[in-house]
Amino acid sequence: CLGTYNTSQPCWTNVTVNNANRSWFWMVCNQVGWYQVGPPECEPAIVSRILQPTYDQRQCVNMFPEAFACPPQPTTAETNAMYAGWDVDIPHLFFANGLRDPWREATVSAYGLDKPNTTSRPIYEGDGFYCTDLVIRNGIVDATVAAVQEAGLMYMKEWLAEWKPSA
Repeated sequence: CLGTYNTSQPCWTNVTVNNANRSWFWMVCNQVGWYQVGPPECEPAIVSRILQPTYDQRQCVNMFPEAFACPPQPTTAETNAMYAGWDVDIPHLFFANGLRDPWREATVSAYGLDKPNTTSRPIYEGDGFYCTDLVIRNGIVDATVAAVQEAGLMYMKEWLAEWKPSA
């Protein structure tokens, strides 16, 4: 499915340090298990139902054959326990979410969650998709994305000014 059987492709063999996709997949395979799959038959779909967990699990084995001889089971319970799941309480943590992000339900901006926006853990939402706020030019064409970008920079500047090196 979608090239996951041809393990000689660069997407599987590129082990360079700057391969951000590889780093992300390591977290998916080990910690969060955020596999993109099609919905059940009873739900509307924009993602093919052909995409099932085995597709992503095969990618984990293909990308990290030294680590996984068979599909790994991500440690999602441990990850949620470590960071308190929805109740994460880490200061100086900025949340940037897109209102049209397919991962929104895995964030503190999930519908019905109603997490408070605080100065220690601000939550900003733009009218974008997944990672829209990471690309500067997206803020040029979308004022809501620009607002998220500007807020993120403001908080980072403020928090860095507060930082004191440990003795």
